[in-house]
Amino acid sequence: MASSHLLRTLVPDMPLHKRTERDVYADPVTAQRAEAAGLLRPKAAGLRSPSLTSTYAGTIDRILFAFPRFATDPDLTAGYKSVIAALRHGTEFVVVHAKSLRPGIDAWFTGAGHSLDKVTFVELADYVNFTDWAEDGYVSLTDTANDASFLMEPWEFPRSGDTLIAEAVQSVTATKVGQAPLIFQGGNCLIGDDFWLLGKDYFADSVQLAGRQGGPLSIPAGTAPDAFVAELFGEFTDSTRRLIVVGTNKAIPLRGYYGTKEGRRFFLDIAADGAGTFQPIFHIDMLITLIGKSGGAFEVLVGSPTLADTLLGRTSPYGLADVYDTIAAQLTREGCTVHRNPLVHHPTEGQRFTLKQLRDLAQDPRNQELGPAVDELTAAGASATTQVTARSWHHITWNNCLVENSSAAGKHVYMPTFGGARPELKAIDDEMKRLWGTLGFTVHALADFNAFAERQGVVHCIKKYLRRGR
Repeated sequence: MASSHLLRTLVPDMPLHKRTERDVYADPVTAQRAEAAGLLRPKAAGLRSPSLTSTYAGTIDRILFAFPRFATDPDLTAGYKSVIAALRHGTEFVVVHAKSLRPGIDAWFTGAGHSLDKVTFVELADYVNFTDWAEDGYVSLTDTANDASFLMEPWEFPRSGDTLIAEAVQSVTATKVGQAPLIFQGGNCLIGDDFWLLGKDYFADSVQLAGRQGGPLSIPAGTAPDAFVAELFGEFTDSTRRLIVVGTNKAIPLRGYYGTKEGRRFFLDIAADGAGTFQPIFHIDMLITLIGKSGGAFEVLVGSPTLADTLLGRTSPYGLADVYDTIAAQLTREGCTVHRNPLVHHPTEGQRFTLKQLRDLAQDPRNQELGPAVDELTAAGASATTQVTARSWHHITWNNCLVENSSAAGKHVYMPTFGGARPELKAIDDEMKRLWGTLGFTVHALADFNAFAERQGVVHCIKKYLRRGR
């Protein structure tokens, strides 16, 4: 993934609060101190039999949202309000919010017919820079031994003030908080019936953490690091479901930047923003949707850039369609019935630079990854004064939705749409409604989520399931 420093230089108007962004420290020493700042807490007092909260099964009974100061942006507010309005009356909400937003947020719920008695408000000071990506900083689980609810945090989560959310929730609810000596984020975890999926990037990071000198763990003698990490995930997150690690066997050969020429125009393509090392997108909730069983095998959706290109009549040069196909094949081997759906890798043109300006940027040791792209532009015929347009790419995905496969309330999907701001995508909105209909689901079409997708997230990213019903 391209460095945040260089991205902001090349695309200064890139949306803030992207789901892929990390905290940036001034120097390596500060980074090391921050990493070592906390002592390992016990996983949670009395936690005996952890079971992760389902991604798909049962009614959505209790759900967490996080609304920071920037949540008043009209495009974002429309998305939040559409989800709140679509969820059934009686749903319980836990809402972490910037203090100054409270009066307006009340109206989001009452205007949708929800009683404020069903909303637990968790106030954070306006100076706390948390984000609306409520899915990621922890996983939600229950101790089946006593039905206690937990938010289990990873060893580190370097994104803004989001690390304060779980403790804030604990301070006003019965939900407990623990910490695991593992690397994960909620959006890279999907919870099935007798299995759960973890994106390979964070499994690999956890193996690296386990082997880190001076780190929080010591691998027992004679134990393979990957086997040890798999055991830890069972101890700290889910003791009964089978863990399936999703991703490619080798790192995906995708650079951060490419120099390209189309007709008479030159582009600096920011190709890897949002991509993972072993997964085509940094979180699997952006490309995989769990559906549930219909008869025998467990059914899933896996996104396909190829299908999107066919519907839109175009080609996505950095879409990594073969990697999505590889993951679809992996899940088929695991016994799932895999359906494919369109997923868009979308280009956005940005600022222009001369080739000389880009070459000068590439001389900075922090920007060495830019060098091969500059060479490609030169080889394609660009001169020092040639104008080169920076072109960023982001994922527009319908997989990132909310699913209720309920014996009590039926089958419902809360699906983002994108055809409002980008009319060409209405065809895919319609195709996804048709596809979910063939799977037996009632489709609740949400607001236009392009403003979220530009920040590398959609609707599944802005919530956390805390409790599911039947």
